[in-house]
Amino acid sequence: MKTAALVFGAAALAAGTSFGALRAVSHDQWGGKPDSWQMKRHAEKMSVVTNGGAKVVFIGDSITNGWEQKGRGPAQLKKYFSEGDWKMLNLGTSADRTEHVLWRLDNGELDGYEAKCVLLMIGTNNSGHFKNFSDEPPSDTILGIREILKKIRAKQPKAKVVLTAIFPRGASENDQFRLRNDVVNRAIRKFCDGKTVFWCDFSDRFLDANGDTQWIMKDRLHPGPQGYEIWYEEVKPYIEYALSDGKLPCPQNRFSKVKTAAEKAEEHLPVTMHPDTHSGKALTGRGAWWFNRLLQKRSQIVASKGEIDVVFIGDSITHNWESKGKAQLAELAKTYSILDIGYGGDRTQHVIWRCQNGELDGYKAKCVMLMIGTNNAYPRNDPKDVVKGIRRILDVIAEKQPQAKTLLLPIFVRGEGPGNVQRKANEEVNAAIKSFANGEKVIWVDFNAKYLDKNGDTKQIMPDRVHPNAAGYKIWTNAVLPYFRDICGK
Repeated sequence: MKTAALVFGAAALAAGTSFGALRAVSHDQWGGKPDSWQMKRHAEKMSVVTNGGAKVVFIGDSITNGWEQKGRGPAQLKKYFSEGDWKMLNLGTSADRTEHVLWRLDNGELDGYEAKCVLLMIGTNNSGHFKNFSDEPPSDTILGIREILKKIRAKQPKAKVVLTAIFPRGASENDQFRLRNDVVNRAIRKFCDGKTVFWCDFSDRFLDANGDTQWIMKDRLHPGPQGYEIWYEEVKPYIEYALSDGKLPCPQNRFSKVKTAAEKAEEHLPVTMHPDTHSGKALTGRGAWWFNRLLQKRSQIVASKGEIDVVFIGDSITHNWESKGKAQLAELAKTYSILDIGYGGDRTQHVIWRCQNGELDGYKAKCVMLMIGTNNAYPRNDPKDVVKGIRRILDVIAEKQPQAKTLLLPIFVRGEGPGNVQRKANEEVNAAIKSFANGEKVIWVDFNAKYLDKNGDTKQIMPDRVHPNAAGYKIWTNAVLPYFRDICGK
């Protein structure tokens, strides 16, 4: 009865621009009101587009719109961006979120002309317009910005893109909306290769000694004239480079010199506890599939309307329920609604990030099944640090899904025999994390012995000595099914 939930994400990805019900990547015409002031602004900007567009294009929300607004940046606009190749096309619209920008870009605002430099800063309204974290977790805003970057690249393939960090907001580093934007900024900077897409974060110039922004943003959100002066100074090298057609030296990505609250908190923690997304070419390369899967899973969560029985959390071994274990998964899905958030290659730090920033939000699960850590294995990390990472994941599960019971699985045995170094490291982790299970909220479920032959080898069940085959997922199913029945009541 629940099989459709398992394939929803893939269907959403195949559906072009619809992306299921995930707000941040939808294409929203401001609620479908053609007579809105936003539509009038869109028409105004389209008149510039049809008359040749511009070499320099700024895209964003009210902060970008502010280049034209009294008391903000019009003096700087006239001084720096009003003549020749530097004449700005300002595609900033107040109150816009990522979904509104996507609609505008899909409806002509980047069509029919050749820009040299496109500057994007968007996202503060995705977090700031929704009080409840679960209404717009950072993962969704990140996915929305990623879609915009892909759209810019498709519409303006020759342009250099400057992705500007969302400006700091609020009175302190612990402002709830600033914290959300910090998470977004830390992820989206990975979309920048420093060649065609540049990262520009000058948050440090907006903060006083106490981390407050009010000296330059009266409402702690929108800069005054001095803020636009700083903005110009910081993006100037990128625009000059773009307008020179690469004749000038390539500028480097710009990073804030001030650490965020999260970065400060992580300074003395092992890497296994640093919440993180995957690196790599996050728009086109290996990192792209990771964000594609994040989009798929967040879309499934939104479409579920909160009805998810069991959540699988892990790495490629869990991910492979959708391949090697698909027959068993399909059988389970006849009774239980299942969310498989296993990601190939993930380590504890990636799972922490996903659990904190969207994949445990928007529903109430009955049962969570966790198995993670083999990708952290020695010599990459000290087993004691892997234990700390797993402990943190359990804490986040308890925070986000307090009503759920968690099945804690030991890391599966790996390697050809008991003497394998990585197997020994995992066994050390397993011996420690077993104590995290109290038999009530966290239940220890160990069936590793069933994967071993008489010589202690796993090859019959795990041909590569890491990942189970179909028979391995049948063993797994038989081991956990009694717990699913008991916890879910069906």
